[in-house]
Amino acid sequence: MEKDHANRSKQLAFSLSKFDDWKVRMQALLCSIHDKMWDVITTGPITVMMANTQAAAQGAGAEQMIPKPKSQLTSEERTRANLDNVARNILYNSLDDSLFPRVRKCENAMEIWNVLMNLGEGDEQEKDNKLTVAMKKFEDFKMLPNETVMDMELRFTRLMGDLTYLGKEMT
Repeated sequence: MEKDHANRSKQLAFSLSKFDDWKVRMQALLCSIHDKMWDVITTGPITVMMANTQAAAQGAGAEQMIPKPKSQLTSEERTRANLDNVARNILYNSLDDSLFPRVRKCENAMEIWNVLMNLGEGDEQEKDNKLTVAMKKFEDFKMLPNETVMDMELRFTRLMGDLTYLGKEMT
């Protein structure tokens, strides 16, 4: 099963030129593996907790919930606790050798995801530049020579998707 995840992520190679599509596909892949996988990406690794039976003896400041020891985890809890490892593996496998060093020291999948989002989306100025370019394409949009109506419609749909993704509402 793990190899299947790696093979699917290899098909989703990270690409700056196709970043928006990669992002949507990677989100879908991660969510399809486990319903809590996206939580790992957005909030960090899952720590299975249990009641601290020693809290009363430890005094007023004692933690009521503590991490559950690995030896006591159920099969389902082990699966949830391991989701960060699965997500890290999938994200690592989507990167080529030039990008991997940028995320090598990340400690969890959320950190890797954030680095990749910064690479792909850029800062606010880069986002504004992307929106300006997309708006110019929209303003200049016309059917190309030898282009079929279906090809033009597909190109227009992609452009509208890009504008929506960049925060431009077209009514």
